[in-house]
Formats: sequence, structure tokens, C-alpha cells
Amino acid sequence: MPDVLTRLRRDVDIPTLIGILARQQAETQYPFRWPPDRAPERFLRRPSEREAWVAELGGHVVGHVAIQSVADDELGQMWTAAHGVPITKLRCISVLYADRRLSRHGIGSALLARATQRALTDGGAPVLDVVAGHLGAVSLYVSRGWQEVGRFRPEWLPASEEPVRAMILPRPELAVPPSCGSARPDGLPSS
Repeated sequence: MPDVLTRLRRDVDIPTLIGILARQQAETQYPFRWPPDRAPERFLRRPSEREAWVAELGGHVVGHVAIQSVADDELGQMWTAAHGVPITKLRCISVLYADRRLSRHGIGSALLARATQRALTDGGAPVLDVVAGHLGAVSLYVSRGWQEVGRFRPEWLPASEEPVRAMILPRPELAVPPSCGSARPDGLPSS
């Protein structure tokens, strides 16, 4: 099986990406509304986009991910409080999806790794939001160290659905190193 490669998205990739998005939407409900409330191309290419990549498998485009800047709104404030950084440092990983016909090939993982690596550069703080009912996506994020920091209800989400999960990936430099045995399990110094 060939390796999944990631590269920057090109304009010529857009029709293929829209086709993949349309094919998988009925099964995954991503995007939640179909057709999206904006043209599919505008769903992919958003004004807040900083960078975007595609995944290729055997020379064929099979998935997509982007990094967006974050607005100073309720969600942005939730993320900035959780990360403890200004909104300008937040990097929202978004529009992540892969061809469902090729599930279990590591496409989503490769795209998430690429975007996460880029989001962490220059002191960036990775964030994302995910529909609570998208359990496969939630599981992927949690298994990669992402943490839920709150929930919110966007205007497009029906009242019958659970609120969307706001998640962050703690930045490595803020992680607390494990103790070297000098403290008890309760955190108090050994006597």
C-alpha cells in the first residue's frame, strides 16, 4: 500500500475535493448542512484560511485540511482562555475530511498531523471544534491528545443536537514534565 503524502492545496484540486466532500456527507453528516449554506468551494476556501493541504494516495487527491485564523467571538474567547494566549496565536484546524472509500489508510491521521505541526510553529496554539455526534472524529482527536475545553451552539446546529465540542491541543512547551520520584503521588514533597 502506498504512503499517504500531504502537500499544499492547489486550485486544480478543488473539483476533486468537492466531489469527495459530497460523496461522504450523507454518511458522516460533514458538513452538517448539505449543500452547505455557502457554495461548496466557499466551504473549502474560507476568508479566514491561512493554509490548506491535501492528502494524496497513489497520486490521487483523497483528503483535505486547513488552518484558519480565529475570530474574537464566544468560541475564540473560550479557546484563548483555555490556551492562555492571545487570539492572534490561535490556529484553528478545520475542513478535515477524507475519502470514506479509503478509510483505515491513515489519511485523516496524516492530514491532522500535518496541520498540527504547522499550527504549532511560531508559538501557535492549535484549536478545533467538532460536532459532538461525530464520534469517530472526536475519538481521533482525543487519541492524539486534544482536550475538550467547552461546548457551544452555533446557529447552524439544530436544537436536537448536542452542542459542538471546543477542543485544544496543549502546546508541548506548556506540558508539565513528570516527577522524578521526589514527590508523593498526591503532589506533596516526600519526607
